[in-house]
Amino acid sequence: MTILNRAERTVISRPYFGDAAEAGAARRFISRCLGAAHPCRDDAVQLAGELISESLRHTITCGDLAGYTIAVTTTADTARVVLSAQSRCPCWTRPALGRGVHLVSQFTPLWGALSTDHGTTVWFEVARSAHAPRRSRPSRSDDGAHAGP
Repeated sequence: MTILNRAERTVISRPYFGDAAEAGAARRFISRCLGAAHPCRDDAVQLAGELISESLRHTITCGDLAGYTIAVTTTADTARVVLSAQSRCPCWTRPALGRGVHLVSQFTPLWGALSTDHGTTVWFEVARSAHAPRRSRPSRSDDGAHAGP
């Protein structure tokens, strides 16, 4: 796992071996990276889960079983998820052929896909709705205990 802390954003990434049994662990990783109070957590986890499933399905179809890396970039109001698959199977980035990329393309205008000789990368970004209230972080007293309800 790699963690980069930069001004007002955090980037965390983790590799997976491409085993279908790891899909749940990858979704939980994204959920933990964002935290329970993040306004984009549920949307990011759902969309990433669809991309992971689609990636696995198409790499198996192409006979190219390969691992992938998930990277999560987070700010207070946004979540960016990048799935980089080492597979060179290009078919899963065509929205007409797969549910994951199609859902991402319908849910957010901030997404993209790139296939190279090294694999395929799909990314998306979701943001807190302008109408959604901001969630405040719990404050801490001097002894480290949470203050308030």
